[in-house]
Amino acid sequence: MEKGLVSVVIPTYNRAELIERAVNSVLDQDYPLIEVIVVDDGSRDDTAARMAKRYNTDKRVRFFRIPNSGVCGARNRGLKEVQGEYVAMLDSDDYWLPGKLSLQIGILEAHSDLAMVWSDMDAIDTVGQVVSRRYLRTMYGSYKNFPSPRDLFETELKTNGNIPYYIGRISGALVIGNLVHTSTVVARAGSILKAGEYDQSVHPSEDQDYYYRVCLTGPVALIDDVTIHYQIGAADAASGDHRFYEMAASAMMVFNRLREKAGNNSQISGNIIKKKETDLFKWVGEASFHKGRMADARRYLLKRIMRPPFDIRSLIFLLMACTPYSSDMLRYVQRMRGRSGN
Repeated sequence: MEKGLVSVVIPTYNRAELIERAVNSVLDQDYPLIEVIVVDDGSRDDTAARMAKRYNTDKRVRFFRIPNSGVCGARNRGLKEVQGEYVAMLDSDDYWLPGKLSLQIGILEAHSDLAMVWSDMDAIDTVGQVVSRRYLRTMYGSYKNFPSPRDLFETELKTNGNIPYYIGRISGALVIGNLVHTSTVVARAGSILKAGEYDQSVHPSEDQDYYYRVCLTGPVALIDDVTIHYQIGAADAASGDHRFYEMAASAMMVFNRLREKAGNNSQISGNIIKKKETDLFKWVGEASFHKGRMADARRYLLKRIMRPPFDIRSLIFLLMACTPYSSDMLRYVQRMRGRSGN
């Protein structure tokens, strides 16, 4: 690993119109030691042609094209190519703000035991306008269990520029949900190597699973400042009901996996973990109903209504899933959702 070098992995798929913005936001950083690894996940647009035209002579940029395998496969391919002491991730529809790397590398160098540093972010729409500031806590609902960073981290510090940051060991907190946005991360290559690969089998909850493993390698830091713009509203290839079910099922899978791994080492109280499980029963139950998986819907919704507080919505969905006319009920619910736009 080249000392001081930051290897930036950018997976992309059909984002020819955005990829240069992402790459340039890295190359324009005031931190000098950078390599950019762009992995094209089988794009059908002109991403490859644009990359060749724009960066063919820039030795800092390396481009790889692979058969379509999803974001986990693209990230894993990029991680195999890193040569730096540090590793950063950037999704191709997001972009970094000036000074990001200098700020984060400065903190990593000041604390040699840190595994990873991440930060807050602003959300932008598809035309680049900021629509929500300090979006990290909005995007990741698990932060509601930690009203203040002091509730999650042991140590509060400030940079020479008076920017607050917090340090602690927080792997147990990730049992109930993700807290880390990938495009804000800079980590030590050693911690990334120990964490292993992104697990496609738990997509789209792979980030929670992955950063739990990174956090096991040492203390981590959260910077209380914005270092990226995160684009919301980008088209998703998955249909609504399929995406809803996929998200719910993967969230349940990762929750069960991490709860078992954490054991008694979780930083979260038993009541909060039980509430999380109860919420997941409802989510997976409803998602299974919309997916037409009535046996799973009955199983999870029954688990939900067996726990307080009583939830009338779960009971209604359970009764619909139990009727011999459940398929007709599903079509009716889908028709009503279509009319309401939900």
